[in-house]
Amino acid sequence: MRLIELDTTESTNDEARRLAQNADFGPVWIRANQQTYGRGRRGRDWVSPKGNLYCSALFATDLPIGRLGQYSFVAALAAYEALLKIHPIGDFGIKWPNDTLLGGAKISGLLLETGKTHHQSWIIVGIGVNLVSHPEDTPYPATSLAAHMDTDVDGALKPKVVLQILSGRFKVWKSKFEREGFEPIRKAWCEAAVNIPGPVTVKLPDEEFEGTAIDMGHNGALQVRLANGTIREVHAGDVYLG
Repeated sequence: MRLIELDTTESTNDEARRLAQNADFGPVWIRANQQTYGRGRRGRDWVSPKGNLYCSALFATDLPIGRLGQYSFVAALAAYEALLKIHPIGDFGIKWPNDTLLGGAKISGLLLETGKTHHQSWIIVGIGVNLVSHPEDTPYPATSLAAHMDTDVDGALKPKVVLQILSGRFKVWKSKFEREGFEPIRKAWCEAAVNIPGPVTVKLPDEEFEGTAIDMGHNGALQVRLANGTIREVHAGDVYLG
């Protein structure tokens, strides 16, 4: 993929969307030193000071619309493996659906967006990684890579270096997903997942419930066993561990 680098932008996802709407479907990575209006899942703000990684991948796709959400698990694996390569002794894991945790706190998250222009479907995968700083007042505990590393080995905390590793892992898993389907992604994701099996609290817009996360289904849904023994599939929502 080609690379577009910016100093400041509202959001790298917005930059990618503008390209797609002008019939430029990439493939391209966009990286910014700083975002003034970064977004996370469910419309939350993504605090974006300089020093961390803010990037988005844009590419065309011919996959059915029902499968496009599975790219979020592809990206989650790529982020997880990239961070593990930088800090091999780190206690990393993936929390459903696509947050990377370090020591139980969130270090990376992503936002997936899709659309169609001139009959061509496209997808944007926005990824943020806390390299040197992290927000303090968040619904879920956050951390940064610098908080767990004594030194910046070989410039590993430089956003451009991390993107190079991340984009390489994303290319590998994206190709595997498009060749072999979701099952290899699901299997690798489950191996990296935290708290499966384990107790969870699920918060939806109109309800909240507790149970035990037991697996991720073949459709990407989190399977939660309730106290009465029934299995409930969670397709969207906030999941809190413990």
